[in-house]
Amino acid sequence: MDIRALVDGLSVHEKKVLLALHEFKEADVTDIEKRTALDHAAVMRASLGLAQKDLIRISGAAQPFSAITDEGRAYAAEGLPERRMLEALAKYGSETADVIADHAGLTREQAQISLGWLRRKGWADFIKRDDRAILVITKSGEEALSQRLADEQLLGKLIEVDGIAVDELPSDLKAALSILKERGLVSVERKIQRRLTLTDLGNQALALGFEMVEKVSQLTHDMLVTGRWRQVRFRRYDVTAPGAPIYPGKVHPQQRIIDELREILLEMGFVEIKSNLVESEFWNFDALFQAQDHPAREIHASLSLSKPSQAKLPSPKLLKRVIAAHERGVAGSRGWGYKFNPEISRRPVMCSQTTAATVRYLASRPEPPVKVFCIERVYRHDKIDYKHLAEFYQVEGIVMNPGLTLRDMLGYLKQILIKIGMPKVRFRPGYFPYTEPSAEADAYHPEKGEWLEVLGAGMFRPELLRPIGIRYPVLAWGIGFGRLAMIRLGIEDIRDLYNNDLEWLKGRSVI
Repeated sequence: MDIRALVDGLSVHEKKVLLALHEFKEADVTDIEKRTALDHAAVMRASLGLAQKDLIRISGAAQPFSAITDEGRAYAAEGLPERRMLEALAKYGSETADVIADHAGLTREQAQISLGWLRRKGWADFIKRDDRAILVITKSGEEALSQRLADEQLLGKLIEVDGIAVDELPSDLKAALSILKERGLVSVERKIQRRLTLTDLGNQALALGFEMVEKVSQLTHDMLVTGRWRQVRFRRYDVTAPGAPIYPGKVHPQQRIIDELREILLEMGFVEIKSNLVESEFWNFDALFQAQDHPAREIHASLSLSKPSQAKLPSPKLLKRVIAAHERGVAGSRGWGYKFNPEISRRPVMCSQTTAATVRYLASRPEPPVKVFCIERVYRHDKIDYKHLAEFYQVEGIVMNPGLTLRDMLGYLKQILIKIGMPKVRFRPGYFPYTEPSAEADAYHPEKGEWLEVLGAGMFRPELLRPIGIRYPVLAWGIGFGRLAMIRLGIEDIRDLYNNDLEWLKGRSVI
């Protein structure tokens, strides 16, 4: 290492701190501030620069520091209320408390404070005279007139400095500190006390000696015009020194995962569709062959709306076919066997499942091929905890083509999960109200060492397809997006996706 080049590259502030530390060998930052006449920020910047160059070491320990409050500062300048009361009592003689307080120039509140402390310190007492309570000075009060007690001494010290380490106070002032803290005149906070120590390299640098020459870091217009640039010395820049972290604007981590998933599905030939924020119970439930009086409908815990009071129904022909599927069944099914109520179908709800969007799309395009997906927020009346939210993203897709089978569906699912970054996948039977057969996919999480449920899928039932005019097999799948995002971002609480903790977001430059 070229020590001379290292020394020549030091700033003036760094040299001042290094020279001051040479005198102390080891010192607090406050000692260096006094010795160099630099402010705290300048000393700390210089110290950090020297530490990066291994010329000094910085250590720190949390210590309690006492500091004066605004009220304490006022009392330090004017005198404690009991001191002012005592001096007025000595000057004007015994009188009622109100009169003495007026002589002392105290407010009513200050007078009340002073009376309590006069009695507590034993400086004054009350006697009865002509049916009046008269304040009289005591022997201790007379002695106190010529001396300052510990609490007053400590206030005087604190008004001159930013703070004093509690451990450095003598025992009498420590006792006074407790009293002043109780009165709200002094605060005690734990602060980091920085200590600087020269390293062997620092001693070597000092042994070489150096000039205290002011260097400039910027070539200005004035320097060029006057020619002063020929006389000044320019500071050498260390291009290897770490810079301050920069946190530019960026896309939210959850949105980046959504964009990544959208790109994957578009690459696989899917077309994106959008869902409605508010949906009718017809498309949200009835068209999916979920009975109006069946508990299966309750698993979605949908949120009803009071305004509008009714939603639009589809064409009478489509409504009639859905009613027939519910009441009597289609394609060999016996239906649910109850009396269908169109008024229930009119009820508006917050969309609780993106399947409503895909089925609505299918009904408008009954001929293959169809290959679409939807990434939208859905809404349910769930109890909010670390795994559940009332509002969350859901990802769903469908594929319609002649001759599709369950094997095709599993192939699509595996390909999607591999592209997401989950190559180890397993499938198991599942249940969903409007698909049969149904399956669920688990992906292996190597860091957790366990299988996690990430996706559900199935073949749409004929009772759903026939009423909306579909005669071909339809594969349907849905990704538990919240679980996927939590796995990718390494979080355990789904609420963290929406907390917008800035410190957490700053550290999420990549996924």
